[in-house]
Amino acid sequence: MRTRGAPRRSSKFLPREVAYSRECLERLARILVHSGHSPAALAREFREICSALKEPTEPWDPIQLNYWADLPHVIAHWHADPQYVDSRGVPISLPLQGKGPSLFALARRVLPKQEPAKIVKSLLRLHGVRRNGGRYVPTGRSLLYSRASSRVHGLLALLGMLRTVERNVSGSRSCAILERAAMNPNFPVSALPAFHRRLKPHAAEFLWGIDGDMRRREMTSSDGPRTRLGVCVFAFEDPGVGKGSLKSKRRRSRAGRVGETERRGKP
Repeated sequence: MRTRGAPRRSSKFLPREVAYSRECLERLARILVHSGHSPAALAREFREICSALKEPTEPWDPIQLNYWADLPHVIAHWHADPQYVDSRGVPISLPLQGKGPSLFALARRVLPKQEPAKIVKSLLRLHGVRRNGGRYVPTGRSLLYSRASSRVHGLLALLGMLRTVERNVSGSRSCAILERAAMNPNFPVSALPAFHRRLKPHAAEFLWGIDGDMRRREMTSSDGPRTRLGVCVFAFEDPGVGKGSLKSKRRRSRAGRVGETERRGKP
């Protein structure tokens, strides 16, 4: 808690390495306080929670936040850009670099602020692309994140969720954006695995269509400022009720587990 009379620091003016965490905490705290929670009680609870946690082995790198979230955008363009698909709409194999379409050219086009070599290295490490002779092809329309990068990817979705909730509950109705949920208070635990299996492909197709709409507008509009726009679909359960299904999930491969965090839900 800040002392009386101390100036309030906005997350916009903090160093990048702390601005993200500060924004998350600020937005969550405001939502809770506006819902009737005591700021003093929240501060005590947060100190207790943090006191039970160990210091991380690696420091937080704020640059990675948007980088890992944006990588699948390269794969998405590879599957949809007319310059990078054949007559059947299938992604063409690409040389690493050279005249005409190449993996470096695609990376520069989609993420111009990032080094193409770094992007290619990351895509190979995440098995998003594979070598086919002297050329490269995508392995699918999504990326399976490693444990560390999936956490970073999830953090951006968390921040986006907090921004939307606070915007909708604190602002005018005319400024509200989409926030919808379907909840069932009496769902049978035994039906959870089958439900999640059915939900995933439905969400994937929905998000692939939404992503295509965003890409078309990205490519056809050339005027005005740009912003980051995201649409997320996720399921949640009350804690503890699905422990049996969680144990079975842990038996899966690491890639299978982190695959649940695929960006935009591409199949």
